[in-house]
Amino acid sequence: MNLPKRVERLEQRATELVRVRATPVPAPLPLDMPADVLELLAEQANAVRADTGADVLDKARTLGFLATVALRTMEARDLAARLEAVERVLKLRRQQERDANKK
Repeated sequence: MNLPKRVERLEQRATELVRVRATPVPAPLPLDMPADVLELLAEQANAVRADTGADVLDKARTLGFLATVALRTMEARDLAARLEAVERVLKLRRQQERDANKK
């Protein structure tokens, strides 16, 4: 790589660093529920997609990783909802059995 291109690249990196450091810090998000995690992942995926200075392969790799984590989070959310439904049904059955035994 010749010297002018190298200097230009270093200047671009310095500009990107200043831009990144000047970005305000967002308010902390709670990560107590799968929905919170999905919200954070969506926010970050959109930030990656909007970053015009990032390398295309790095963006694709990052978005693939975020999508994988999002899918796992969705699976966990769905599994938790199904488990909660099963627990409710079992609780109702136990209650019905108790009521039937009392009579």
